[in-house]
Amino acid sequence: MDAPGLRANAQVWTGRIMSGLFVAFMLMDMSMKLMRMPQVEDYGRQLGLPAGSGFGIGVGELFITALYLYPRTSVLGAVLVAAFMGGTVAVHWTHGDPLFSHVLFGVYLALLAWGGLWLREPRLRALLPMGTAEFRRK
Repeated sequence: MDAPGLRANAQVWTGRIMSGLFVAFMLMDMSMKLMRMPQVEDYGRQLGLPAGSGFGIGVGELFITALYLYPRTSVLGAVLVAAFMGGTVAVHWTHGDPLFSHVLFGVYLALLAWGGLWLREPRLRALLPMGTAEFRRK
């Protein structure tokens, strides 16, 4: 058996699982916002967001997740995920929420999205060779 081939296959599957976890969370989150659940509106109000903003945020999440899932726009989707999650970090930070469970949750999601994409997309690994032999030689 070819060890590098097995390693590459495991790497791609790990990336798919990470991306799948990210997308599963986003689908759950955006569906709650798009259904205009009262809990979403109440929590948004507690965070100081305008009334009714949950629906618009859910539409944005849907758009960004779709870009992330489509292979030709996945890198753009990941960039927008990072920007979007930066906004969530800022909102939770200014609200004084707990650091590891609330403030950094957007960072965790962005890392899951980017890590999954990096592991499953060889062109991205060629562009950003972090932790690979090419990176260590430079």
